[in-house]
Amino acid sequence: MQLMIDIKNESIANKIIQILEVFKNDGVEIKHVNSNKPITKNQQQETNLSDEYIEKNWRNLIMTNHSDSDYYKSEQYKIDRAIDWEERGKI
Repeated sequence: MQLMIDIKNESIANKIIQILEVFKNDGVEIKHVNSNKPITKNQQQETNLSDEYIEKNWRNLIMTNHSDSDYYKSEQYKIDRAIDWEERGKI
């Protein structure tokens, strides 16, 4: 099971990480994700989201994903779209 927690206050985040580290020997793995950047293909593979899982759960993933409302206005959005179109063979 994977759980993503968005914590705004860094001091609280450190406390929560300390609590979770107690369970490392039981198989809990802590991964730090920068929520300000969109997920890349490499990050997708790191989180073990298979294509089959995404196809079955795409709606849930989209509904629970936090997105920056100004992202589509940013230069990074243009770069990401160009990469996406290139991978799809549209460019």
